[in-house]
Amino acid sequence: MKKLAAILFVIAVMLGHAFAEPVAYNESSEANWSSMSYRNLQILKILDSREGYVVLYQKGKIGTGRTVIPKSWNRGNPENPRKLKVRFLPGGKLKSFMTVVKKDGEFHHVVLTVPANRNDSVWGVISYRQSVEGTDKETLEELEF
Repeated sequence: MKKLAAILFVIAVMLGHAFAEPVAYNESSEANWSSMSYRNLQILKILDSREGYVVLYQKGKIGTGRTVIPKSWNRGNPENPRKLKVRFLPGGKLKSFMTVVKKDGEFHHVVLTVPANRNDSVWGVISYRQSVEGTDKETLEELEF
């Protein structure tokens, strides 16, 4: 009885393989790979100024990095899509992070995921009299991870 069940199982598996249809989407084929890639970086502090955001982020396990993200990137049009997206953290234990998206290895856009409450400790403010360098740039410099 056990032999009969084993033989029927083997036949069923063989029939399944014989009548299986090939999958149109194959991840192992380079033609199906996306040209988009991303990297998430934890935000330690985000300083708000009138021209942009100064973001202090965690580099790997040790060290911090700094970048300036112009607020003008938040506006876009059909020819030049926006390069900055700001979304608010849902409730819970999730910490602020920055997602840098690249297309074909070149900067595409950045997403800041931050608390909506500006009284949160991750937020800071730069004096309105103080000018921030780098708010006129067109692309995000290569960040150290």
